[in-house]
Amino acid sequence: MGYHIGMIPDGNRRWAKEQGLDPWEGHKKGAEKGEIFIEWCVDHSDISEITVYGLSEENFKRPHVELEKLYKIYEEYLTMLINKDKVHEQQVKINVVCTNSRPIPQNLQRLFRRIRTETKGYNSKVLNMLVGYTGQSEILGAIASPRNRFKNLLFGLREQDLEKGLRVRKPCDLIIRTGEESEEREAKSGFLLWQSAYSEYYHINKYFPDVTTEDFNAAWSYFKSTRRRLGL
Repeated sequence: MGYHIGMIPDGNRRWAKEQGLDPWEGHKKGAEKGEIFIEWCVDHSDISEITVYGLSEENFKRPHVELEKLYKIYEEYLTMLINKDKVHEQQVKINVVCTNSRPIPQNLQRLFRRIRTETKGYNSKVLNMLVGYTGQSEILGAIASPRNRFKNLLFGLREQDLEKGLRVRKPCDLIIRTGEESEEREAKSGFLLWQSAYSEYYHINKYFPDVTTEDFNAAWSYFKSTRRRLGL
């Protein structure tokens, strides 16, 4: 069935600050590297699902001008993505997952719907873009769904019931996090909290704009050489 790989791309703003640039210049460079990462995953025969953290709900607290610039970057790069021949040739289903879409501009939300509609019939690979998302909200939404509220009232919920209500259902096998740190981190930052229960973590000690395909290859080699016990 293939593996599910996740990316927490940390360090765009700190990279920009060190370069003497505005924060959105870091986000733009990060979007370029995100495109490279997605292509690397799509070309990888052992990877069937990709999840990339774009914007958390907490990030809505950032300065208004930074968010406006970020929304324009999303619009530019997501439009490029949906127009890529590779997406359609390789049948990549794209889900833009929002647990809170209210602060997101309507034109960007329309683009999200267009992307979902144009790729909903594809079944070769899945790309989840998390925008305005936190895992806590995703889990609460799954519990509060009408089906699960009814089932909980009468029978009690099982894990399988909650999983059916999640926006991203497949467990995540490997999570890569970037960012220059004094020591390796496994901070989840609200990323796929339910789906990452047995994930392997790999930390790239670079800001996201500085990562390379060699870093992705190293992460994959680590993952393949690690025995995954899954709690056993």
